[in-house]
Amino acid sequence: MNIRKLMTAAVLATGIAAFAGPAFAGPLMGSIDVSGLSAGVTTSGKTATINFVNPGNIVSTSGAFDELMTSTSTATQVCMDCVDLGTPFSTSSAANFQLFTGTSNGNTATLDVETANFLALANGGGYQVYGNGWVSLTGYTTTFGGYDMTIPSTGVNASVDIYSSVPEPGTLALFGAGLLGFAVFASRRRRSMKPQA
Repeated sequence: MNIRKLMTAAVLATGIAAFAGPAFAGPLMGSIDVSGLSAGVTTSGKTATINFVNPGNIVSTSGAFDELMTSTSTATQVCMDCVDLGTPFSTSSAANFQLFTGTSNGNTATLDVETANFLALANGGGYQVYGNGWVSLTGYTTTFGGYDMTIPSTGVNASVDIYSSVPEPGTLALFGAGLLGFAVFASRRRRSMKPQA
C-alpha cells in the first residue's frame, strides 16, 4: 500500500470519527448547566466546605451533552432530579474527587475534579469555585475539561457549569494544513524516486 493510500485512509477515518458521534468514542465537546441543588458554605479557619442537598436538575446542554436530552426535554430543562454532586466538597478535598454525576436518557455524565479554586464573594455572599478535571459521558472518550460553580452562603439553589475542552478553529486548521502538506510532500518524493526514462 503506497503512502497516498495510507494518507487517504487516515484522513477518511479521522473525518468519519469526527462526525459520526458516540459510536466512535471521539473526544467529548460541549457543556452542561446544572441548578436546583441547595447548598450552603460553612467555614472553619481557612477551610470552606460546601454541603449540597441533592438531587438537582440539568437545565441546558450543548454539543455532545445533548445526548442527555430526552424526547420530552424543553429548551429550559433537560431533566429533573437527575444530578448528584459529591458532598462535602471543600478547600481540602483530595484530587480526583468526583464532583458531579448525572444520568438522563440512558447516558451518564461525570466530572472528576483535579483542581479547585475557591473565591469568596463580596459581603459574605458565598463562593465561586472553579477548576479543571476529567469529564466523561457514556459513549465518548473521557476529556479534560473544567467547571465553574456559584455557591450561595445559605441554602438556596446553586448553579454549576461543566464543560469539556474544545479545540480552537485555528488549531484544527493548522492540523489540517499539516496533513495536506505531508500528503503533498510524500507525493512529490514518490515522483522524484521514480526511475527516469
